[in-house]
Amino acid sequence: MDFNESKSVYRERIEETLAFSGKGLDHFTRVKARYLRDIARQELPQLHHPRLLDVGCGHGYIHPDLSRYGFDIVGVEVATEVLPIARNANAEVNYLGFDGTTLPFADGSFDVVTAICVMHHVPPDQWLGLAKEMRRILRAGGIAAIFEHNPYNPATRYVVAHSEFDDDAVLLSPPTLSRLLRDAGFSRVKARSILFTPFEGRVFDVLDRYLGWLPLGAQHYAVGTTR
Repeated sequence: MDFNESKSVYRERIEETLAFSGKGLDHFTRVKARYLRDIARQELPQLHHPRLLDVGCGHGYIHPDLSRYGFDIVGVEVATEVLPIARNANAEVNYLGFDGTTLPFADGSFDVVTAICVMHHVPPDQWLGLAKEMRRILRAGGIAAIFEHNPYNPATRYVVAHSEFDDDAVLLSPPTLSRLLRDAGFSRVKARSILFTPFEGRVFDVLDRYLGWLPLGAQHYAVGTTR
């Protein structure tokens, strides 16, 4: 899938794919933003405005939430025709194109790096190289948080199978994602599942956090540090 060609219809197509769940893209984006906020607060409690790099940022749909949580955001994207749309929606964010291999930043430039449902579009033989690039651009004590679709979840497999954007997808299981971070040189790697239900509210938020040990959520993430 060429994400440049689909830039104007991307959201519409994603909403169509998610319709069976009763929730739209914004719900799933908000959940991941809250987890990123909590990860940063736990791992970097001394920083009120951590500098965050979003690798494969796309349209920047998550950036309004991350900005409200105090992140200083930079986004990079291979599909560079999407970036004017992202800039128009998020004037406070700095957006850059990149070649998919080398992140255009000096060593130690960021406090946090994230890739949100991006790695499954990267050829598997390039996973380790990209993860090492993420580590390179983090300062000492920085954190990486990578979110992915969970191949153990039947609903997720349904979404992926019916999404034209995932024709090339190679899903990473939770153990695979954790191992990738370790192989890239990250330490203190932790992982959990998220999005066990499509419902909102305090009860369901608590339930989601309680069930994180169970590898059956619709998505999952792994966190590693450069300490």
